[in-house]
Amino acid sequence: MTRPISSAVNSLVANFSRRNALLWLGGSGITTALMVVTQKEVSAKDNKELKLVNPPTLYNAPQNGYSHIAVTPSRARTVYISGQFGSDLQGNLVSNEFEKQLIQAFKNLRYALAAVGAQPQDVAKTTILIVDHNQNKLIPLGREIINLWGNQPPANTLIPVPRLALDGMLFEIDAYAVIPENRS
Repeated sequence: MTRPISSAVNSLVANFSRRNALLWLGGSGITTALMVVTQKEVSAKDNKELKLVNPPTLYNAPQNGYSHIAVTPSRARTVYISGQFGSDLQGNLVSNEFEKQLIQAFKNLRYALAAVGAQPQDVAKTTILIVDHNQNKLIPLGREIINLWGNQPPANTLIPVPRLALDGMLFEIDAYAVIPENRS
C-alpha cells in the first residue's frame, strides 16, 4: 500500500468507526487495505492477551470450529504442545474407535495445557491430523472444539492423513499457546 493511500485510510479510521468507514468505502479494493491497516492498529494497541481475529472480509470460520487469525501478545511465554492422541498413561490407545480416541486426545491436550499453567483460551493455533478423514468425523470433532473453546476457537489446520505414528492411531492434535506475561 502506498503512503498516500495509508494516510487517507488512517484518516478515515480516525474519523469514522470501522463499520462506517467500510460502508463509506463500499466494496472497492481499498476495503481490504482498510481492514489490514485497522487490524494492525488494533493489534498494536491491544497487545496484552491473545487476540483471535475473524475479519468480515473472510467467511465465518468459528462456525466451523476455528478462527482465521491469532495475534499473540508481545510479552508472553510461547508453549508448543506436541501432538496429543487417544492414549492412556502408558501410551496405549484407549480404543480402536475414532470418537473415543478423539475425546481422549482432547483430555490429554487439557492436561498438557494445565501442566504449564496455560488455559484453553491461551491456545493460538492447533493442527489436527485425522486418518481416513470424512465429513462424519467433523461432528464429534466439532463437539470437542466447542467443549474446550466455546465460540472462540483458535486458528487451526486440519490435515487428512493415511496413517499416524502408531498402528491404529486415528486422531492427533498439537497446539501452540501463549501465556500472557501477567500470568507467568
